[in-house]
Amino acid sequence: MLRNVFAVFAGMAAWIVIMQGATAAFMAAMPGSFTADGYTESAGILLSFLVLSVLSSILAGYATAAVARGAMKPVWVLAAIQLALGIFFQTASWEHMPVWYHVPFLLLLVPGNAMGGWIRASRREPAVA
Repeated sequence: MLRNVFAVFAGMAAWIVIMQGATAAFMAAMPGSFTADGYTESAGILLSFLVLSVLSSILAGYATAAVARGAMKPVWVLAAIQLALGIFFQTASWEHMPVWYHVPFLLLLVPGNAMGGWIRASRREPAVA
């Protein structure tokens, strides 16, 4: 049980580190493309963030399943938490970015986590000890 809790935290940490790191890198590389509040309307940057979100979700699901020794239940818990948090943060920033960004961002969180978890669970190698 405790391992599964740590697995969910590991997945959340992986997602946050990747997305926050990527966001900081984009803002440092292209400061003129972001508002003072950190938002952007650049379609290219927003598409990049969608791709990064999917990759982060896949890696988060993978990390969760690895720590949970291939169990998928913690991956589904992670997916539910990320979706709930995603809904909260996307609705809070709804007026700052276009709808075409918010909707796919939310719709791809759960499948990304599930895919990462499934990839790890289907491997025959032992999980993290």
